[in-house]
Amino acid sequence: LPSRSPRWRAAGASTWPCCCPGQRGDHLERRVRVAGGKTLVLDLECQEGSPVGLRISGDFFFHPEEGLERLESFLVEIKAWDLDGAEDRIAKFMQENGFRSVGFAPSDLAYLVRGLRC
Repeated sequence: LPSRSPRWRAAGASTWPCCCPGQRGDHLERRVRVAGGKTLVLDLECQEGSPVGLRISGDFFFHPEEGLERLESFLVEIKAWDLDGAEDRIAKFMQENGFRSVGFAPSDLAYLVRGLRC
């Protein structure tokens, strides 16, 4: 897990991984409670030790709804878990595509993906 900054501890954030072997690969789940008490969940699908897909869910709204799948694909394509500037890349992608989230910020998502490993 990535180390938590004091900002996250002060906000009452928590993350926990759960790795569950499946028939077609492994599954990793991370959760964080973001400002306002909302929950953001990231499910990562792994095959042969490499991330192949992810899903974002939780207590939030995303506009337009179909943009969430594009954001998920983008995070896999850029291997966001390996980037130092993931927050900026996520924010730029969302802005360029006219995507808006209510309930989480790009910084929350960057925090969740940081350092993910299968």
